[in-house]
Amino acid sequence: MSFRADAAVSRLLEPYPPKAAQLIVTIYGDIVEPRGGVLWMGDLIGLCAGYGVNESLVRTAVSRLVSKGQLEGQREGRRSFYALTAPAREEYHLAAELFFGAPDEECDWIFTYCPHAADQLTLKKQGFVSLGGHMFAGADRPGRSHPGVAFKSRALSPGSDEFRQLVINSFGLGPLAAEYHRFLKNIEPLADEIHSVKSGQSALLLRVALVHAYRHIRLRDPRLPNSVLPQEWPGSAARQQFAELYIALSKLADAHIGQSFLNQAGPLPARPQPVVERLSSLAA
Repeated sequence: MSFRADAAVSRLLEPYPPKAAQLIVTIYGDIVEPRGGVLWMGDLIGLCAGYGVNESLVRTAVSRLVSKGQLEGQREGRRSFYALTAPAREEYHLAAELFFGAPDEECDWIFTYCPHAADQLTLKKQGFVSLGGHMFAGADRPGRSHPGVAFKSRALSPGSDEFRQLVINSFGLGPLAAEYHRFLKNIEPLADEIHSVKSGQSALLLRVALVHAYRHIRLRDPRLPNSVLPQEWPGSAARQQFAELYIALSKLADAHIGQSFLNQAGPLPARPQPVVERLSSLAA
């Protein structure tokens, strides 16, 4: 049976059908940010069409991202280009560390007294949980903000069954584990078929779909210390499989980007240094 990229893309995205804005965020994070942050609107429309997102939806989503301060428009003659704003580039860079960085290592804990609702929402988005009242706890990971009155802590018996069970219950890891298992199940056939991908366009469509599916889960992972995770935690296997498939698709995908995507200066670089570093980090 011949490999069909469209069928594989549909399989990857079926649990997490992307809205236009979410897809554009994934595209800018995977393709555009490490290549300077600017892309021609026509290329964005063409790529989104590969996922069934039409031009009208793309333009509407881009307008909303502009209004949110993530993108800014630039004109060159009759062509429109959209660039990540400086704050957005910093945000995307931090997110890239989450998806493409080295595997999570053991870490300490952060406890914080945080009475303000907006700051509490920030903590929850970063994987913190409420301990009751205004107290929150989370893993001490780089790039996380610590609103409120915060202090570090280290568990005295981090590997004990009692402590591990307390953490599993507090952070509700059961549903997250189920999603990681589903992700692994969906990408298993792709791992067997990856050698059949022949075109750069197909490789890029698959890679963006892979990033989108993994991103959906990884953003909600509290990234707890390894010592408290359940045995054979599926997040570790998911990260390994994601890394292997991303690397396998990247030779064709990156070459296609260099041949087919534009900013104001011309074609985007196929494999600039930030992309080389990203691949090296995934291979570690």
